[in-house]
Amino acid sequence: MSLISSYKTDIRLTQALSEGRSVEEDPGWDILHEAVWAAAEEFMGEVSHTVKDFYGRAFYADWVISTPEIPRGIGINVDRKTGQVMFVYDSYGLEGYERRIQEIKDRVLQNYSAIAVSKALSLLNYQVDVVEEKHATEGRKVVVTGVL
Repeated sequence: MSLISSYKTDIRLTQALSEGRSVEEDPGWDILHEAVWAAAEEFMGEVSHTVKDFYGRAFYADWVISTPEIPRGIGINVDRKTGQVMFVYDSYGLEGYERRIQEIKDRVLQNYSAIAVSKALSLLNYQVDVVEEKHATEGRKVVVTGVL
């Protein structure tokens, strides 16, 4: 059955909310934006704001990554009240692409973590170096180092 489902992540954008501002003003919003665009580029995808279900009905999301394998897209939404970051998509009819969906989700989260750590170290006046290593069996590793 076709159904847009949402899957929570461990990321919450709460700093701006705790100060009475909108979630879009949270520093994590810009980091998430960068993470989404980097993942889309890596998977030769496009970023938009429309995720579709199996029947072609469109739903708004803050960011949507669409790739040749996942043309309906994987959405990323941020709850405006709690700051909870969630992935939204309809996996119905995409049998065989679960692995690719998981890779895209993992990449967005990994990019978010690497960018957040890099920015935090930079704010503390560290010289930051980010190195990406690709392994045939272990996948992709990102090493962030900071030297004061």
